[in-house]
Amino acid sequence: MKRRSRGNVSVPGVFARVTAALAGGALALTMSACGREDGPRAGAVRSKIPAAKDAPHFDPPVRFAPNGRPLLSTATGPDDAGDVAVAGRLAYFQDAEGLRAVDVTTGDPSWSARPGAGATVDGRDIRPAIVSSGGRERVVGLFPGKLPGHGTTAATPVLEVLVVDPATGRTVSDDALPLPPHLAGEDFTYHQIVGADDQAIVIGLSGSGVDAVVVVDPAARRIRWARRGVIPVAASGGRVVVIGTVRLAGIFGGGKYRLQGIDAMTNAVRWSTAPVLTHTYEAGPAGPTLVALFAGDGADGLLDISTGRRRFRFPDQSVRYDCVHDGRSVTVCHSTHQVLAFDAATVRPLWELPKGGRTQPTVTAVWHGALYGTTANGPVVLDARTGRDRETSPGAAPSLVGPYGAIVEQDHSLVFQAAAG
Repeated sequence: MKRRSRGNVSVPGVFARVTAALAGGALALTMSACGREDGPRAGAVRSKIPAAKDAPHFDPPVRFAPNGRPLLSTATGPDDAGDVAVAGRLAYFQDAEGLRAVDVTTGDPSWSARPGAGATVDGRDIRPAIVSSGGRERVVGLFPGKLPGHGTTAATPVLEVLVVDPATGRTVSDDALPLPPHLAGEDFTYHQIVGADDQAIVIGLSGSGVDAVVVVDPAARRIRWARRGVIPVAASGGRVVVIGTVRLAGIFGGGKYRLQGIDAMTNAVRWSTAPVLTHTYEAGPAGPTLVALFAGDGADGLLDISTGRRRFRFPDQSVRYDCVHDGRSVTVCHSTHQVLAFDAATVRPLWELPKGGRTQPTVTAVWHGALYGTTANGPVVLDARTGRDRETSPGAAPSLVGPYGAIVEQDHSLVFQAAAG
């Protein structure tokens, strides 16, 4: 990933790294239906191109066709896999005009939906979220912008939230939500959907010297609460986990930072970790119930999202581990020197590499019980629960994986390689 999966988010005097989970090629979210169905709107386009119904698919795939093709054959899209979400045969991304879906089996556009709530918006470089509720899927797009001013009334900064039915391309809801007054005057240049459940859609904002979290009520279709000066890093189980500043250290940089678990409904702080004096404080999601902390000073490890209690301490406190959930039952944490796998529910260690004469792979993706990566011998696929080699000639070391194949970053473009076994 070049940027969005491990993008830097700034706080004064320090960089805090937010790591987005890529299980299944999409951030796994759950939320309630977003109010009424607004129906099709001007600009919504549904492609008539038939899907490749006989395309091979596997759960998970471990071999890929050698001849890849550009993911987007007829549309201009992102060149960073961190800006793309994948579910089934569809890949979703945002551009300057709206939310788009592409059939990975054909490379052809499936549908597009334009935000139409009246704001001037640009959603490029923001990864849409895939939402499941009651057996139905929804795709959530985020478009920061402004409602035009009139007369002496200034333009109003908004976050436009667009919800689309992926099966039809039909707009379910489209709301331009004004930022609260204490955030409206800030120039936010980075936006992301951190996570969601049936209580909230959690959005992270970052600008020049300021960061914030905005929590949207999906049923009421309004902003429930917002906090300035914190960085949201994970959201699950009614908790929003943020990095908060306790004290800045001054002209030499660094400061004291801590993690906090905030109630998604009430904005009340439910837990806080001990402050750590450091130049670098990093955190990110590690599964439905876990958050990974990288702060040095003996604080690194896996924490319980609900309570803040540390469940595992990383053995090497001098390096950062990137953690990713496989979308089922395994969390994998990897550094430049080690790969560790855990049962995501119990946090029981499953295996580690290097060990027993075996080297560790450079991990590129983890999905549905398979770990994808590279070694000096080329691409490899491991069993995520046992650590054993599952396929030594997979044909790709993908950035994103779905049942129909893999998305690989090549020469500033995204290439799709179909599943072959």
